[in-house]
Amino acid sequence: MYALLRHPEQLEKLKQEPIIIQSAVEELLRYDSPIQRIARIAIEDVEIGGKKISAGEQVIVYLGAANRDPAQFPNPDYLDLTRSENRHLAFADGVHNCLGAALARVEGQIAINTLIQRLPNLKLHTDIVEWRKNIALRGLKALPVTFMP
Repeated sequence: MYALLRHPEQLEKLKQEPIIIQSAVEELLRYDSPIQRIARIAIEDVEIGGKKISAGEQVIVYLGAANRDPAQFPNPDYLDLTRSENRHLAFADGVHNCLGAALARVEGQIAINTLIQRLPNLKLHTDIVEWRKNIALRGLKALPVTFMP
């Protein structure tokens, strides 16, 4: 919701076209990934970008950064609720893909559409927000909003 409220043109697009909620949630997950980093252990020697990683070494993967990679996402810092090619890593991937990802997506679709339809005048109450102090999980401590029923 924070990203939507900071991008009123995208919020308005979603209000006018609620059918795009599925791609909107995917873009919101990419844009502000809830999981920022994960750790993995290399199972074999590999070289990535000229750097050798040996089997058994721990690797920290920054999913939030990967989801803003300009080689993967054109104009990655732009919130585009209709982005069609959106293979983000907000829930990791492969065998480590989050088991709750499908449920989280549906919950996001229902919650966001319900909020914007029932509270069409929802606005940020302040420009100053406080983020949780957690390097792995991204989230606000609170989202101060105002609305007229």
